[in-house]
Amino acid sequence: MSVNLTMKESSYISQVIYRINLCDSFSDLSRILLSQIKTIIPFSKAMALKVSSHNDEFIYEEPYFTGPEGESFDESRFVEGNYRSIWWEYMEAPWSSVFRATDSRDEEEWSNSALYKEIYKPQKLYYALQATFVHNDIKLGMIGLYRKKEDGDFTEKEMFFLELLKAHIELKLYRLVTRYRGFKVDPTAPGFSVPKALLNDYSLTRKEEEIINMMLNGADDPVIMEELCITKSTLEKHIHNIYKKTGVRNRIGLFGIFRS
Repeated sequence: MSVNLTMKESSYISQVIYRINLCDSFSDLSRILLSQIKTIIPFSKAMALKVSSHNDEFIYEEPYFTGPEGESFDESRFVEGNYRSIWWEYMEAPWSSVFRATDSRDEEEWSNSALYKEIYKPQKLYYALQATFVHNDIKLGMIGLYRKKEDGDFTEKEMFFLELLKAHIELKLYRLVTRYRGFKVDPTAPGFSVPKALLNDYSLTRKEEEIINMMLNGADDPVIMEELCITKSTLEKHIHNIYKKTGVRNRIGLFGIFRS
């Protein structure tokens, strides 16, 4: 897909990225992001959700809605209902994604779905441009932008705008969701620290305990290597041993054990 941006569009996207990095909460990120991108990606309504998973089911948190005054997206019904949306499939990927719903769905099946009949159709919504955010195997959240049928589908250029913002949203959301603080040796300092008694259950070494605490506070591999003065191969060996001892396969599993 070849897309040419004007200088004005490039400057605007840079400003959106700058404002994203200033956000200090999910609600703040949702409010800033959705209000800002409407200028370059017009929509009728939009919603943002934090997303996690448990027992192969998605858990929705902190739904944020924006749209015409006096109207809602029925976000409570959406969150509480068992609606199978196309973005579920994208959320299973190990990376963040941007997509138009029409590129991935059968129109007849969509028109007969509970999600369309109970949520979209009563609000005269039809088209959707969505993004899912996944970082370090951790499911973080999604945003959905919605339009009425008469307003037409989202364009490739509008998809590209969101694609440019995707990595910045992903990283910011990752740090917010995992309560990123960097590595904290002092258990009284801000940030999450796994109780020693719980760590003892898995016969972990002191170095492995340090790595787990750093991982659960959102530190990525380069940060861990720098803090502990170890090589990438050494870190990979420690992580392999951690997964083997705890019986998990990725960071999501560690979150399930130590932060549930």
